[in-house]
Amino acid sequence: MAYLTYDEYVELGYRLDEDTFNNLVKGAERIIDLATNDFYKVHDILVDKSKRRVETFKMAICEQVDFMHATGINKSYDLAQNEFTSITVGRLSLSPAGNVGATMKNGLCTEAYNLLGRYGLLYRGVHR
Repeated sequence: MAYLTYDEYVELGYRLDEDTFNNLVKGAERIIDLATNDFYKVHDILVDKSKRRVETFKMAICEQVDFMHATGINKSYDLAQNEFTSITVGRLSLSPAGNVGATMKNGLCTEAYNLLGRYGLLYRGVHR
């Protein structure tokens, strides 16, 4: 089940073209599902009484889609392949000021992580 349509993506204020969105949204949804412990696979998103939680969940997917587009990082192994600690050629030495991995938490971009945390979607406790 897809959580987010392109029309919803645009309504929430995001602006990638539809083809780019369609290429990235499934991967973003998988990452969000992993981070939320499949919350909306267990609970029906269509009958959730908290409209703000549903909207925030969808915004987190939007943020993850845009992050994936901007960085080209779709999987954890992409991150490992794209980062370097330093490069030296002759007397020239380059070291990145920061890296993309430092802005991620559990595979999520910081914006998506913060959005999901607002409504307890990152909670890892036991439900009785």
